[in-house]
Amino acid sequence: MISSDQDPTVRFDGREDDYDRYRPGYPEGVVHLLRDRGILSAGTVVADIGSGTGILTAMLLSQGAMVYAVEPNARMRSKAEARFKNEPRFVSVSAKAEETGLPEGSVDLVTAAQSFHWFEPLSCGREFKRILRPGGSVMLVWNNRLEDQGDFNIAYQRLLRDHYADDSRGMSDDELDRRIDHLFSGEFERIDFDNCQHLDFEGLSGRLRSSSYCPRPDDPAFAPLMRDLETLFHAHQSNETVSMLYRTEVYLGKLI
Repeated sequence: MISSDQDPTVRFDGREDDYDRYRPGYPEGVVHLLRDRGILSAGTVVADIGSGTGILTAMLLSQGAMVYAVEPNARMRSKAEARFKNEPRFVSVSAKAEETGLPEGSVDLVTAAQSFHWFEPLSCGREFKRILRPGGSVMLVWNNRLEDQGDFNIAYQRLLRDHYADDSRGMSDDELDRRIDHLFSGEFERIDFDNCQHLDFEGLSGRLRSSSYCPRPDDPAFAPLMRDLETLFHAHQSNETVSMLYRTEVYLGKLI
């Protein structure tokens, strides 16, 4: 049997509050890119797959899109439902990437923010092709914390390593690259943006707790990790905050 922290559909159970409050957003350049390419405008229909608590969904709605937020995790999904309860262009969908239940040829754009690595690649690729209208686009997005830039980021990465917290995306970078290549059949753009989070200690703690690789509070490894995190914070803080640096990676293309 797959444990809850291995099953991608429930591995964020109990982390949804921290995820909603402390995960970084995406640079405005992401939606500007879609607008400039003529992909996103008022009335565009988007399937935001693995939409979580609605971080990217909110940006898409702000541009006038209609968004089907497809999320299998009930707790994460409920956060988005509460956030957008008065938004008529938001539709919550309880489904997986591999079987969204959306009608064939019903969306102009498929997005997956911080989620594609959890999908079964062949099945989700078939499903994306099924629900996209002719000429539709796919955008994959990740906020990737920089491991080798900035004194704080380097020290934070060392902390995770010392505590055996596996912060990979469940596969090697080479494997993820192969999955992206296969999805787009090699035809896509990659566009990077700088991103940064300024965090007080509460925010830094919540950011770590929101991660699937962080031990649960009842795990004996949790308390020592948090103690060392506090020591790290005080060593690197300026005006009671630290800056966590990211590279926001966008993969944009059409499916053949």
